[in-house]
Amino acid sequence: MSVKKIILAFDNSADSEKALQWTISFAKDNRAEVHITNVIESVYTDSFEEVYNLTTINNLRKKDIAEKTAKAEAIYKEHNIVSKAIMLEGQPAEEIINYAEKINADLIVCGTRGHGGFSALLLGSTAHKLVTYATIPVVVVK
Repeated sequence: MSVKKIILAFDNSADSEKALQWTISFAKDNRAEVHITNVIESVYTDSFEEVYNLTTINNLRKKDIAEKTAKAEAIYKEHNIVSKAIMLEGQPAEEIINYAEKINADLIVCGTRGHGGFSALLLGSTAHKLVTYATIPVVVVK
């Protein structure tokens, strides 16, 4: 199997950091580019005050994600791997799968668990959904 485009599901958790490290040698061996994806989950409300608060919080989250993703890009650059950071918004697994289809990705790589709560004890809900619904191979790094 020839792999030229890899999607890294990255949320800056310890497991996504492991996934990032795993992709380094794999991307080098395959001369593949890595698309570092991070998804901000959409939250909706009817309250003006809550919309204002959510907008402020989302802007802070986007800034934080951009800084952390820039560090991931720098790591790839150190290893001469072409990478691109993508910030998506919506349900994480759904958005990652849609993006993978859009760019004709060959592989999705994720950690076993991200920043989820109790529901992410064994296999994170995003990793589980990626493995279940993606139409391309998914590597889950432990």
